[in-house]
Amino acid sequence: MAIDPCDWCEEVLQPFLDRELTDTEMREAEAHLDTCSYCRKRYRFEQSLRRYVRQIVEPMPLEMKARLADLRLEL
Repeated sequence: MAIDPCDWCEEVLQPFLDRELTDTEMREAEAHLDTCSYCRKRYRFEQSLRRYVRQIVEPMPLEMKARLADLRLEL
């Protein structure tokens, strides 16, 4: 059974933002974000949220980072 590319992208979004993926996974995620407006919106939201949180709390406690990673927002 094939994995839905949007489901995969959502699963790897936090590691993608943390630059924890392999080079191949990074390229795959970037390629998907280039072609999928839905996932690109989620990516931009997560990126903005991280920027906002960094302005409030520097450095971000690991517990808060983990809690944010667990959040799911439907757009």
